Amino acid sequence: MSKQEFLENLRIARSFFAHPRIQTDSPRLDPQDVEKRIVQAAIWLTPKSVRGFNADDFPELGPGRQQELRTAISEFLGVAERVPPTQPASQQEYRAAETALVKILRILEPYLPTPQEGKEVEELLNKLDFPPWVANWDYELGSDQDEVPAVWINVYVDGAVAPRKDFGRFASQMTAKVRQALSTAGVHRWPYVRVRTAVEHKTV
Repeated sequence: MSKQEFLENLRIARSFFAHPRIQTDSPRLDPQDVEKRIVQAAIWLTPKSVRGFNADDFPELGPGRQQELRTAISEFLGVAERVPPTQPASQQEYRAAETALVKILRILEPYLPTPQEGKEVEELLNKLDFPPWVANWDYELGSDQDEVPAVWINVYVDGAVAPRKDFGRFASQMTAKVRQALSTAGVHRWPYVRVRTAVEHKTV
């Protein structure tokens, strides 16, 4: 399972966690009853929420932060794997899983942008003028080793037309362009441009 599939599972879990649909029959409910309903509605409390996790997919976090993430994932799974899918967790299990999930989401927040932010990044990249020898591009949102929200832009070029000796200069120029575009759009992410040949992408 790819990194993106793991992040998609986590994104869905975040949505369930942040927006529980609690149906009430009365405007005056006992607080304990409300808490019970919240626990019963915790459909995010499942191993699937972190399925596909691999700490090696996040080298930019650094060893310390990676270990924090491993620990939080392990704590979450320790609860999720005990709770039968057809039964609600106990309040104690819920609190333990909630604490672990909050840690995970805090560490990986830069990788889980809102749909609007992702849309803004893609739109501004579509507006940039790439040289004709650029075959295609994609991007990935995350955070760098200093935990600063970042965007990595992978630019795939025709290696026969754009010699490798020009890759560094092109990446520097494109980084400046992207940085300005992000700033103008109000997207607070630091850009990193990586240049690769189309052939490399096809053969890896």
